[in-house]
Amino acid sequence: MHRYSPNSLYELISPHGRWFIKKLNQSATLYTTNLGSRLRFIAKDVNTLTVNVLDNRNPLSPSQIYAWRIDGNQWHRELASHRSWHIECGSTNHLIEIITAGNTDLDRVWNGNEGFAITSIDVKQGELISAPSIPVIDFIGDSITAGCWVAGRNASTDYRPESNYAGTAVDLLHATDVRIAYSAGGVLRQATGGVPTADQFLTKLDVTTSWQANTPDLVVINLGVNDRRFPLDQFNASYDHFLSLITTLFPSIPILPMIPFSQTFAESIRSLTKKHKLPLIETLGWCSSFTDDLHPDQSGATESGYRLAEKLSNWLK
Repeated sequence: MHRYSPNSLYELISPHGRWFIKKLNQSATLYTTNLGSRLRFIAKDVNTLTVNVLDNRNPLSPSQIYAWRIDGNQWHRELASHRSWHIECGSTNHLIEIITAGNTDLDRVWNGNEGFAITSIDVKQGELISAPSIPVIDFIGDSITAGCWVAGRNASTDYRPESNYAGTAVDLLHATDVRIAYSAGGVLRQATGGVPTADQFLTKLDVTTSWQANTPDLVVINLGVNDRRFPLDQFNASYDHFLSLITTLFPSIPILPMIPFSQTFAESIRSLTKKHKLPLIETLGWCSSFTDDLHPDQSGATESGYRLAEKLSNWLK
């Protein structure tokens, strides 16, 4: 049997988005604070691989959830509370994708070591190798972008980062993504789990770990809806500042702000996007089906994902 340690997995999935090595209980883990963080790799002549994780939830939370699929087919979901699961690959080579797929607002991902933690992947025969490169899209947002509340109103269980609007779009575009999104977050409002506002979580992975930004093909921003209770002038100043940070962090990459599906602060976002000379994605009428007043359900997520993919396809040519 060959055991792939967190460090070897980190190298395997490079460039690795929002994953990093974090020591928990005196042992290294492959760690992320983001829903929707992916691992992509090729299983070469591997019949079965075993994924080992920590049950890293808050004591008051339901289990965290991972999802996986083979060769872009159906997603399967696994409880982190089981601590491990098997993926039956069969022979030859297969693309394996694993995504962090469910947690709760109670999980102290930022300052309480309650993010997603993978301890190893084991294979009895064959090997794991890096996947071929495909286009990468960075999505910066809140719970809607993270994939919360897509399948219903149960935290963790009903989250679907793998098939929300971002997950749907990247599948249609034959791309992958880096999710930089936290529940309830905005440019003025702090997110849950101890996570700060977007200007701070943009460049950090948790309270002590800085993020070295990747080099995506596109950056998509979907923020503003959680700032709706703040005064307009405060939002304008903070969103303006955030766009300045983004253009500095990604100086040569197309940056595309979206109007939130709820059309919150639409006029301000139009004006500020124009000020920074960025293309704007209008979303009026994109999503007609919601779990609640704000979060698209699976039908709405699929609908808006198709529309977004159509827009982004012009930028990936």
